[in-house]
Amino acid sequence: MNELIEENMGLVIAIVNSFGPKNHTEREDLIDAGRIGLWKALEKYDPKDGNSISTYAWRPIKWSIIKEIKNRKKFVSLDQIVDPEIQHKENTWEYYSNDMTKEEEILIDLRQQGYRFKEICEILKDFGKPSKIKKVYYKLIKKIRESNAE
Repeated sequence: MNELIEENMGLVIAIVNSFGPKNHTEREDLIDAGRIGLWKALEKYDPKDGNSISTYAWRPIKWSIIKEIKNRKKFVSLDQIVDPEIQHKENTWEYYSNDMTKEEEILIDLRQQGYRFKEICEILKDFGKPSKIKKVYYKLIKKIRESNAE
């Protein structure tokens, strides 16, 4: 069974890449979830049915990855989103306005990490709809520019 799993890891990686993981850790977690889906599919696979392994395993792999993504979004806390030690390093937004809230700083950091407004809306549930988050974000950018122009 281990040989079949290793032979079909290319399929798992292709499916993981289609989800566009944001960083190496997320990619590895999704690969692990996909590997579990592949393993479950291989347990039930019967070559007599006439399907190839990749055709049969594609859906269980995909759903295992989706389940992992949903579980990750459920348990994200503000402390996990932004590490305060990393937050103000020079390679990120080094010019914060003094009157920004922690949530506003997190919003900027999440955008810098490549999160979309809809994803940020799911993470920062109390912040509002994606359209509101987008407006807040662009107001923050304007505020940062103005405070740095002085």
